[in-house]
Amino acid sequence: MGSGLLLGIVLALASAGYGYVHFRFGQVSTVRVPGLSKARAGKPFDLLVVGSDARAPLDPGETARFGTVGGQRNDVTMIVRVEPAAKRVSLLSIPRDLVVPLAGGRENRINTALAGGPGQLVQTVERDFGIPIHHYLLIDFDGFQAIINALGGIDVRFPYPSRDALSGLDVRRAGCVHLNGGRALGLARSRHFQYLRDGVWRSDPTADLGRIKRQHAFMQSVIKAALSRGLANPIRANAFVGALVHEITKDSALKVGEAIRLAATFRSFRPSRLATYTLPVVDASDYRGLGAVLLPKRPDTERTIDRFLGRPPAAPAAPSRSLTVTVLNGLGTQGLAARTATALQQAGYQVESVGNAPAADRPSTTVGYAPGRTADAQALSALVVGGATPVEDPSLQPGHLALVLGPGFGGLRRSAPTTTAPAARTARPKPPPLDLRDYDPRPC
Repeated sequence: MGSGLLLGIVLALASAGYGYVHFRFGQVSTVRVPGLSKARAGKPFDLLVVGSDARAPLDPGETARFGTVGGQRNDVTMIVRVEPAAKRVSLLSIPRDLVVPLAGGRENRINTALAGGPGQLVQTVERDFGIPIHHYLLIDFDGFQAIINALGGIDVRFPYPSRDALSGLDVRRAGCVHLNGGRALGLARSRHFQYLRDGVWRSDPTADLGRIKRQHAFMQSVIKAALSRGLANPIRANAFVGALVHEITKDSALKVGEAIRLAATFRSFRPSRLATYTLPVVDASDYRGLGAVLLPKRPDTERTIDRFLGRPPAAPAAPSRSLTVTVLNGLGTQGLAARTATALQQAGYQVESVGNAPAADRPSTTVGYAPGRTADAQALSALVVGGATPVEDPSLQPGHLALVLGPGFGGLRRSAPTTTAPAARTARPKPPPLDLRDYDPRPC
């Protein structure tokens, strides 16, 4: 819903007069969001788009269909990167069950961060992933339905009849299907997706990760609908924006001038140019009392963020000579900790001790670090073949790391040679194609 909503606003504003834009902007709910980075005119900016699972605005019948969970969580968390000079839009999805250190709190699923306010979510994303967030946009279930209805619905191709009893999705025939707001919400929220092939109902086993794939295709359908139904026409634009402004919440720093400049830049945009990414993750069962969750897959997470931001991959930083490491073997392989210690010394680390880790059901290799020393842990994690998860440990002293070898450990890679020459600018690759399975719905 993120990029489609953003570009729908842009297309509508592109045909509007200055006074009209001021009037409509004044109708949008705003909220102060602590921790936002300052956007600069004409430069790339990152918009955090949140799909809230708040049930309050729904009618009683809809509440029964979508659940009665109280409070508010960021059921969908997306970052939309807008690059005005290149007229490029990219979308990064963060899985809802990804466990990260929350800003000002303990480790938990990222979809719990909104309960502490939008500032906590913004600061969590900035601190954990190194992505500066310049603006914030929130939409709930009711608003999502209203926006799709204001577009006149969207067209989606279903390779097979599809359903999800929990989200309300019920498509009984294959082919191109027109979805109104309610049916579109059933597709966008489907985490228990099933499809009928060869007379048998089959399930998508990937839950939220599968939903993200479908959401990326869904975004293209929304953008296509916005373009094909003439939101550049003032009458249609007025109807669309009139339905939209009462259904979203933006940050108070987003000013009307930015919207006008953005509209002028993106008067035409092709849905196929939307680049979509998802943070790589690994499954973890019964993780620290949180149950079945997802953890960042290192160093793939950092590489994906580099591609999303359009920057060259960072070479592993040379370790400080003052850093010391304890190496613990959690795999039971004879001599593994000692061999790893030797490789660490060759990479420039001081090894304090080696040993065996206590028996535990650990999902991956971890790097323990003292509070405030995240960068040290990330540098060491980047050297681990198979990835390693940084874990804050208040019992450790600054300058000391604890490397616990777990499932997936493939040794250490050699650090990249240092150089003083400036990095050459490389052309941004074409947007990656949609990552869809044969049963996933897609734009018509």
